[in-house]
Amino acid sequence: MTHAFATAVKGAVAGFAAVAMLTPLAASTASAATTTGSNQQSFIQYDVAESPAADGGKGLTSLLTDFNTYWTPNKGATDAGVATLQHDDELTESINNAAFGADGKTAQDQRALSDAQMNSTNTLYDALGPTIGGYFKSDMEAGKLPKTAAFLKAMDKSVSTGDAKGTYAHPRPYVDRANYKGEKIDLKGLKSTLDIKKVPGYENFDWGDGEAPDNEYEGLAESGSFPSGHTTFAFTQGVGLSAILPELGPQIMTRVSEAGNNRIVLGVHYPLDIMGGHIAGAYGVATALNDPAVAKQAQEARAELQSVLGADCQANKVTKNADLHSCINTTNANGQSSKKPYGGYTNDFTDAVVKNPVKDEDSALAAYEARMTYGFKQTGDTTKRPVVPEGAENLLANVEYFNTDDASDPSDAKLKFTTDELRQVIAASEIQSGYPLDASSDGWGRINLAKIYTARVTFDGTDPTTRKITSISFGHHRNEVRIAATTAPTQPKADELSILLKDYNNYFDFYAGGVNTNDKTGTLKHDDELTEEINNKAAAETKNGTNDQQARAVSDAAMNSTDTLYDALGPVLGAYYKKAMENKQLPKTAAFLEDMDGSVSTGTAKKYYQHPRPYIDRVNYQGKTLNMGDLKQTLNIEKVKAYEDQGQYDGLANSGSFPSGHTTFAFTQGAGLSYILPELGPEIMTRVSEAGNNRIVLGVHYPLDILGGHIAGQYGVATAVSGNDKAKADAAAARTELVNYLTAQCKADGHGDTLEACIANTGASSDKGYTNGFTDDVVKTAVTDRKSAIDAYTARMTYGFQQTGKAGQAAVVPDAAVSMLDNVAAFKNLTADQKKAVLAATEGDSGYPLDASSEGWARINLAKAYSAKVTLDKSGKVVKVEPGQTTPSVVTVNTGDNGNNNGGNNGGSDNNGNNNGGQTDNNQQGNNGQNGHNGQNGQNAGTNNAGNNGANGQQGSNGSNGNAGTNNGKTNNGTNAAKTGKLSRTGTAIVGIVVAVAVIAVAGAAMVIRRRRA
Repeated sequence: MTHAFATAVKGAVAGFAAVAMLTPLAASTASAATTTGSNQQSFIQYDVAESPAADGGKGLTSLLTDFNTYWTPNKGATDAGVATLQHDDELTESINNAAFGADGKTAQDQRALSDAQMNSTNTLYDALGPTIGGYFKSDMEAGKLPKTAAFLKAMDKSVSTGDAKGTYAHPRPYVDRANYKGEKIDLKGLKSTLDIKKVPGYENFDWGDGEAPDNEYEGLAESGSFPSGHTTFAFTQGVGLSAILPELGPQIMTRVSEAGNNRIVLGVHYPLDIMGGHIAGAYGVATALNDPAVAKQAQEARAELQSVLGADCQANKVTKNADLHSCINTTNANGQSSKKPYGGYTNDFTDAVVKNPVKDEDSALAAYEARMTYGFKQTGDTTKRPVVPEGAENLLANVEYFNTDDASDPSDAKLKFTTDELRQVIAASEIQSGYPLDASSDGWGRINLAKIYTARVTFDGTDPTTRKITSISFGHHRNEVRIAATTAPTQPKADELSILLKDYNNYFDFYAGGVNTNDKTGTLKHDDELTEEINNKAAAETKNGTNDQQARAVSDAAMNSTDTLYDALGPVLGAYYKKAMENKQLPKTAAFLEDMDGSVSTGTAKKYYQHPRPYIDRVNYQGKTLNMGDLKQTLNIEKVKAYEDQGQYDGLANSGSFPSGHTTFAFTQGAGLSYILPELGPEIMTRVSEAGNNRIVLGVHYPLDILGGHIAGQYGVATAVSGNDKAKADAAAARTELVNYLTAQCKADGHGDTLEACIANTGASSDKGYTNGFTDDVVKTAVTDRKSAIDAYTARMTYGFQQTGKAGQAAVVPDAAVSMLDNVAAFKNLTADQKKAVLAATEGDSGYPLDASSEGWARINLAKAYSAKVTLDKSGKVVKVEPGQTTPSVVTVNTGDNGNNNGGNNGGSDNNGNNNGGQTDNNQQGNNGQNGHNGQNGQNAGTNNAGNNGANGQQGSNGSNGNAGTNNGKTNNGTNAAKTGKLSRTGTAIVGIVVAVAVIAVAGAAMVIRRRRA
């Protein structure tokens, strides 16, 4: 459609339409096309339709005959069509009115006016993202892409809406529809004229061609609305460009669906008109590509795009080489990396159909699919299997991975697909049958043109005569091919992370055949049962509306650290952080977190351990028959629809579950942010432990996988910041940037002049910070404040497993872990040994799964350490560590004070005997034995008038007794006490750290300090 055509519409079309109205098509839902056959391949069954030839637009008219189910030209609404047309009307008013704003000059109105000019470059360029889109626009305007321009022009001519518009003769929303072109129309109760707000810029519309402006509302008043010609044009351009640039097909198709929707924004079309234009554009381009000459033209245009845009990327130093694919990945225009900002098509426009802004590929796909049906109810047969029109496979002709043979890497293969295989991809993308216009469309209205460019196709082999497709999933960042394993993989050499996790082989060993000794410890049985419980409970709560933990899990799965981390800072600071990160106002912080993501990789470990996912056949896995002992072959997992729609379950099926890569990522981000913002470390660490747990909610991981990711993330960050001067310097710069930004925001909003004051005033470290109401068999109480956050974090350090190794062993603190306390202001003057004592005093007990090989990483509790009050004696020895404070602190007591007045005056007295109400003789030393959240009751069993250990008068629900140690009548016992023992990987012991009180040594007596089970 051109400006000349639009001008001609004002006169000639009126006469043409009048003639057409005298001989309307009979109301029918039968297609003029013929179903030619169906496939018999095992993966997906579909029917093949032979679409009609263009025939001057008559072919399109026949594809749209289902419109007569709702509307009879020259007569009005049908009885069966009233409800559908009422929805059509109401949605038209809603979208138009919402976009209009106060004066019709909103950003969406301006965008609609731009799209109305039918300049494909101006519509398409931003679908490619700011960088590549900018190059495309500049090159098209400068004439540097002549083959691309010629191809897109040819696609514009591939279909015409003139015959259909005249045939269906449906009036525009803003005209008197009851008296249309001299005819009385029976609207059956529908409004005569809709409440349309006319956009001023369209009443005085500049086509950008140098001619005088037109009043488009007047110009279009006599022309039929169905189908939309502007939408048809947009779709010919979008489908055409996607066919030659499939790498960005999802973004391109969503952008042109927006252009179609903008016709409703202007109030000149209805949703059904847009759906008709969608069908028209897809049909036109695919049919045109049946011509070998046009197919060759498409190939040449693709080569031109790759060459010219690739050279632009190299010239602007985006990439080293002139490679467009690399440029797309580097700019993240396809969203292939969730670990850096999305660099593709976005928009903030929402309405009753697209309810969320387009921020990434997933939301783009959601927006596109929503506009395929516009919320209409299904009025036709909902049980029809997919229908693939002949020629639709042409739209995938330039997908490199589907048209080249190279299966040297089964995990990233390329195969030349047969026609049937291409059609199966298309069939798998289709929406359900029965929506308006479907019955006659030969499948064109059901093909999801955005999804087909995100397909991952898995085959059972490579021979085209025998191979079969075993799965098709969507939502990937490019088209992909996988070859399923037919032989068992070979175990790689263990890297350092794999060695840290070696204890896993005490329970499961893929290369040795599966479950070890039929899991006599019950560890894997607990792992399975807890996986089902957590997954099933979250699914049930989502269904009954109690909680939507599944939505939170899907969000975390996107691996966008900002979206996961921000609410750990509480509503106020979290909002500051999220806005700044999204607006790229914290570049040093973002760069540091990205570096932390790279501090550790689970790739080798996953292949080293090769444990199957919970939802697949775990006996027949990766070319082996595994012994799963008494465990289920497949767990009872409730798949999350949104995650399934993304194709994630299929995509993850052949990758090992242990350790969890998503959890590792979350912990690198949480440990990284806690390192530079330790003031809220407990909340941040608890939030990322929730992100790890959400992998179980989705049913793709087990608790042991999460524990492995926990170890990996902490180990990676601590190793990076302790052994790399540049990382330390980058962290320091990031902390300065982040603290200064948050402080400035707080000050501006009256929350305090310092970050510490802001945290206190907003309650971010108490009961107005990070919260969530999700509970399960591990975390049984909602997170409402810092204490409950630490409790949740601590519970997820063991997931309720039984200790399978020796409990009560000496504390082990990796040397690198000490660096994690670098930025805790209260700990600045502590020595490395004192910091080790803090970490030792707050760590978990030994003997839990994965502990034995973890060198202490499984036991480090950063949530507790970041919230600790540390008491030193006069000589600098750590005598007490009390986690769970709103702010960490260090206090020093005189030698004679036992330091156990539970937060009272710690200095200046010789209070040797008083201990929270317990008493000792003057020459005997009291002991704290205070029991924290683990509910353990310290005990004294001294031989010489042992002092009472009141443990604050509390006994925890677990009722376990501390290990009683005797020392000439002096007991040293309690969960808050500083622990001694192995405090580094080299085995160096720090002696003289006193538990609970400063113990007066008795000559010749050996001091025995034993850890309690925590």
